[in-house]
Amino acid sequence: MTAAPATAATARLRPLWTSLATWSLAGVLVAATLYGLLSERAYRLDRVLQLESMAQDVLTLAIVPVFVWAGHRGRTGSLPAHLLWLGLLGYVAYTYVIYAFGVPHNSTFLLYVVAVMFSLAALVDGIPRIEVRRVSLGRHVRTGWFLIVIGVAFAGLWLSDIVPSIGGGLPATIGIGELPYPVYVLDLAIALPAITATGVALVRGHVAAPVLGAVVLIKILTLGLAIWAMAIALLLHDQRPDWPVAGLFAVVIAVCTTILWRGVRQLADPAPGWLRPALWE
Repeated sequence: MTAAPATAATARLRPLWTSLATWSLAGVLVAATLYGLLSERAYRLDRVLQLESMAQDVLTLAIVPVFVWAGHRGRTGSLPAHLLWLGLLGYVAYTYVIYAFGVPHNSTFLLYVVAVMFSLAALVDGIPRIEVRRVSLGRHVRTGWFLIVIGVAFAGLWLSDIVPSIGGGLPATIGIGELPYPVYVLDLAIALPAITATGVALVRGHVAAPVLGAVVLIKILTLGLAIWAMAIALLLHDQRPDWPVAGLFAVVIAVCTTILWRGVRQLADPAPGWLRPALWE
């Protein structure tokens, strides 16, 4: 059995998915962050965690216009904008999985769930639609080793807190009701393996690795910006930030920014048809 040919109406509707995902997610993020910043019941946590959550909201709110711009420019044919859009989707998915599991239930819980749903759906659609053989991003072995070091180092850091508690006791970062720290779950199960695997692919010169590497670098960069937003919020409210962690992420921000900036400057125009209009042709 052969599939029916796409109608003109279907062809016109295909590009609307990116706009729908972008604008819907932007609305959800604005509503969720404003609630977090304005409602006294948003974060029923200790003072430090409350300030860090609100700082994350400020950063997310600031990212929304960039996210909308990147979605529009990517849909009209800009490869750097499409990669930026995908990286910010990774930031949103990561952030709101943590909110959904790590924040006491509040009035915007369903918005957190919708943010995760839209961001993951758009990521699953947006990455495979790139025809990687039509995109010339070059080979980046040193970037690959940087990602491998990041993945392995942070996995070791998290395990150093978890492994000693195996024989009894609790990690220092245990959550409310002695629930596991959601960052550990998300990082050790998904984020850090993905970062490390992307680094290995870059070192080995896999054809899809530069595209994935750009998305991962943007995700790491936004995480570093979130850490610094939290440090500034704590400092402004007479709390002591974790300066060693902030200093580490300052280096990470600088390296990611440098790699991405050089990549954009050296980027050649992709061949026509580099972005398929739909995942399922």
